[in-house]
Amino acid sequence: MSPQLSDAEQATLARGQANFAVDIYQAVRKQPESVDKDIFLSPHSVSTALAMTYAGARGETAAEMKRALHFDLPDDRLHTALNHLGLALASRGKDAESKDGKPFRLIVTNSIWGQRGTAFEAPFLDNLAVNYGAGLNIVDFIAETERSRTTINGWVEENTEKRIKDILPEGAVGADTRLVLVNAVYFNAAWATRFEPRATAHAPFTKADGSFVQVAMMNRQAYRRYAKGDGYEAVEMAYNSSPPVRPDAKRWERYRVGHIEAAPADDNVELAMLVIVPTAGTFAAFEASLTGDKVLDILAALHTVEVNLHFPKLKLDNGFRLKEPLMSLGINQAFSEGAANFSGISTTERLSVSNVLHKTFLEVDESGTEAAAATAAIVINVSAHTPIEMKVDRPFITAIVDRPTKTLLFLGRVLEPKR
Repeated sequence: MSPQLSDAEQATLARGQANFAVDIYQAVRKQPESVDKDIFLSPHSVSTALAMTYAGARGETAAEMKRALHFDLPDDRLHTALNHLGLALASRGKDAESKDGKPFRLIVTNSIWGQRGTAFEAPFLDNLAVNYGAGLNIVDFIAETERSRTTINGWVEENTEKRIKDILPEGAVGADTRLVLVNAVYFNAAWATRFEPRATAHAPFTKADGSFVQVAMMNRQAYRRYAKGDGYEAVEMAYNSSPPVRPDAKRWERYRVGHIEAAPADDNVELAMLVIVPTAGTFAAFEASLTGDKVLDILAALHTVEVNLHFPKLKLDNGFRLKEPLMSLGINQAFSEGAANFSGISTTERLSVSNVLHKTFLEVDESGTEAAAATAAIVINVSAHTPIEMKVDRPFITAIVDRPTKTLLFLGRVLEPKR
């Protein structure tokens, strides 16, 4: 039976997820290795992997994680709520198609990999099995370190259609590793209104430093959800995640005028790419001021109008070590060999988190979007009627959003589109 949540619980979960999404994005962008680089994260993947880890945290270790991850629901409801969210995401895209012509895919999977002979607490394992679908896989990090690493990497590759490779690089696990908790996300969807390849042309893109680069700019006029606010323009590009629901015939005809196509009211659209374009010359200031609540406000401000959209084709991949960003958000004890308390995972060994590794992939073209992510938490033994012209021709912030739950599956910035 699917777990039930009240409207208030769903709103609390959505707000917490959005706030953590932007918090981890802000923490990552401040890292020296992120300066002047495109960033693409899956906050949902990171949050899920850490939620599984949090299930075994106790004392101040748990309190720090709860605050930083914005787990604002009571513990006895949190994991149930995340189970509810997982089931909702699994239901998306029935009878829809992907950008490669195959069936729509939004696949979120979890797994845990434990050291042979370690006594893991039964309530911890039961929680992860029931609420995250993550059964315990036994490996031997002590005697077969490399085989264990490649086995986990192989699982991630399989569950991201080979887009995420080597989530665990050489040296990431060793004889002191007791548990690796992994989340993988794979997304492949066609646009509800596809761009015509013949309309794609080279066009200038203004970088943050004011210089120009030529990019492959797609173009399509269509009815889309759009907002213009203080210092930004925002637009949604809906995915073909469910069969369009046509309202009354007269209204549908208005949406078929000329060469414009769209699912008009698009209240039925489940997933969309949100693009936020700050006013020219203000990207850095706007980015620094971004919060989860602000993203939710922008989503709420979107309304359907006719938009002549120019948007660049993209392809990028990222890899991050999240220990430092997470510590900057206040998760400190979990990484401390002397202070970490994960007695909910095991009472026979002292455990801490050595690192949280995250990798992502994104490709956007005329047909749609393909995106993938994986996160591994490594636990060691311590010892309007007139078309709006919108050109995305300068740095922008983008997210892939599950509209019904307001979950930011992916979040990032593009400073210079690359193919």
